[in-house]
Amino acid sequence: MKHVDLEKFANGAFSAQVNRAIEEVTENIQNPNTDAGAARKITVTIAFKPNAERNFVATGVQTKTTLAPALGAVTAFSMGKNLQTGEVEAIEMGNQIPGQMSVNDVPGVVPENVVEVEGKVVDTDTGEIVGTAGSKVVDLRRREA
Repeated sequence: MKHVDLEKFANGAFSAQVNRAIEEVTENIQNPNTDAGAARKITVTIAFKPNAERNFVATGVQTKTTLAPALGAVTAFSMGKNLQTGEVEAIEMGNQIPGQMSVNDVPGVVPENVVEVEGKVVDTDTGEIVGTAGSKVVDLRRREA
């Protein structure tokens, strides 16, 4: 049998499919949302279907990739029972403990990164208008007796 050049096999479709599959696998490896240690796989299938006289064979090529799935997201819920209604409550926890106050919850407190623009106090990080100039600022560092 004569040597089969895989670069020219199926008019170059075989080589093109393998190259496309390799590109798909490498993109999946570089995706930070997938498990870096997961194995990826390329399966190449060459199917031969001869006719009844066995003098002609229809040949098909196909590639199939097995990629690492996207990583799932993890969160946490604080759960309890509402003593007034008796219903079960679940609250998704962020980076703050449920029920704990943040500085933004205290009335009159202005964040550190603010500037006055046209008579309004603006948070420079978010662009949010947090108040009007001349409003009373509470200094939590000052101790009052």
